[in-house]
Amino acid sequence: MSTTRPKLVASELLLEAVKRHNIHLSLLVADTGLWVNPEFHNRLVRDTGSAAIFPSVRRARGQGEKRGQIVDGVRFDDNSYANGAIKRAAGLGKSAEGFEVCHIWPRTCYDERYHTAVANIVLLPRALAGLSDHAIEVQEALQYRAFELYGWYPEGMQPPVKPEFYPSNWRQPLPDTLNARTPYTVSAPSRSASDRTSQEKRRVLAVRIAEWSRKPDLNVHKIIGLVAQAHDGINRDELVLQVSSVTQSKNPYGAVASLLTDSGNAYGCVFVDCGGVIRIHPEVQEQLHSLTWNVC
Repeated sequence: MSTTRPKLVASELLLEAVKRHNIHLSLLVADTGLWVNPEFHNRLVRDTGSAAIFPSVRRARGQGEKRGQIVDGVRFDDNSYANGAIKRAAGLGKSAEGFEVCHIWPRTCYDERYHTAVANIVLLPRALAGLSDHAIEVQEALQYRAFELYGWYPEGMQPPVKPEFYPSNWRQPLPDTLNARTPYTVSAPSRSASDRTSQEKRRVLAVRIAEWSRKPDLNVHKIIGLVAQAHDGINRDELVLQVSSVTQSKNPYGAVASLLTDSGNAYGCVFVDCGGVIRIHPEVQEQLHSLTWNVC
């Protein structure tokens, strides 16, 4: 007579074991998690209006969605963009081995606003990474720690409450190594030739320009306004000085540079550099001049 073996669920066995031995896994996460410096997050939000480094990328859900597809301007990812985003923002490059990027708030990887938001991701040792999905204690600790560091949580959710058990010692965020001449560009994973069509890039940029025009408080709105009011263009160094004065940005050179290219997560080819003189790119000139741009 055959007998049915009881189902063994690894995550349940682990949680039962840590309770039985009074082990707090959040202590391991606190000791080993790598965080982006809050200054980077603050600059990113101030200068772009988004907490995400790649604001048009989210994880593919399955159900016909595949990595690399672009639907309605949103690119589907696995975790490649999130991984590249946090390592670049933290100044790590390829120097961090054995770490995996983990999202702090459940299911936010499927929202392009949050998939690459540095306040929503942390690097954990590969052996601990699964805890962010299965251990409630770890999830609550990470959410509250992120709130402590960045003062941020996803729209529509409640601010996290300090857990009953919360580690008192956390690894400090990595130094803010990106200097004032470094744009927020992050090296993106390699793309297929079909993904790099100029038509798609122009369409995405047109959507961005329309959004920026409706948000006069954004630094990018003000920067475009400075160039738009200079009918014959403006010297690049002079523009950087004006951007610094008008926006109080700590990264004026980088902000201008990000409007001259569509590589990585740069803003897009809004401007063109004509021998040191910055002008509106011909391909967006008609749209840009049809909108209102405020400088002050």
